[in-house]
Amino acid sequence: MGRPSQELLKGKKYDTLIAQLVDRLGTDEAAALWVRAERRLDGMLAQSKSLSEGEKLHVEMFVLPTCAIYFELADAFGKDEAFRMVEGYMAEYSANAAKTFKRIVALPGGRGLFMRAFGKVVGLAFGKRQGFENEMHECTPNRIAYDVLACPYHRASAQMGAPEICQFFCRNDEVCYGDLDGIRFVRTGTLAKGASRCDFLIERA
Repeated sequence: MGRPSQELLKGKKYDTLIAQLVDRLGTDEAAALWVRAERRLDGMLAQSKSLSEGEKLHVEMFVLPTCAIYFELADAFGKDEAFRMVEGYMAEYSANAAKTFKRIVALPGGRGLFMRAFGKVVGLAFGKRQGFENEMHECTPNRIAYDVLACPYHRASAQMGAPEICQFFCRNDEVCYGDLDGIRFVRTGTLAKGASRCDFLIERA
């Protein structure tokens, strides 16, 4: 059985990035960079042991792997290029995730299903136990409005020394929910961009 870092840094979401690395560095050096990212991630995972299980899931599955890759890319290509490369593969990941939501809302009754599921998921997967602080304003089958006042993605990326990558996680929301047929998604600010809160509005259009 491989190390946790090896499991976290594998999967189709990294295929395009790895192909770019092979093209720019060659197979051996690209593989060596990925091993260094795994080792870096091992150290980061050791620092997250004190987190609650719910918060750890978000931080270890998403924030820390992204930080580990970002730092290794920065060492190899410079920080600006590393930012662009991470932005590219995360944009592709978000676009693929958006396809799932588009298929859901296209089903008969899919918009209602999406709204009901979204309302439940906010509390179950993005609540206090997961390290979020939310202020719910409205949660009905047709309209969900709430603010995120504290977020483990924002907190952990800053603690790791890469607050600039948090915006990519925020952008995932915009890509996933911003172009759904019959669903309107509005957000005017995010913690990652310096706002006091991430405001969410999801409603039937």
